[in-house]
Amino acid sequence: MISNSLFYIGPGMGAGTMILVLVIAAIVVFSIGYIIWLKAKKLFKKKD
Repeated sequence: MISNSLFYIGPGMGAGTMILVLVIAAIVVFSIGYIIWLKAKKLFKKKD
C-alpha cells in the first residue's frame, strides 16, 4: 500500500504553481497585445 505522504506536495507548491500560471497568462496576453499593437502601428503608418 502506498502511503499518502508520498502525494503531499508541500505548503508552498500551490502558491508557486499559481504564480507560474499567472506569469504564463501575462506573457500570453502581453504577446497578443504586442502583435495587435504592431499591426495597428503598421496600419496607421500606411494611411499617413
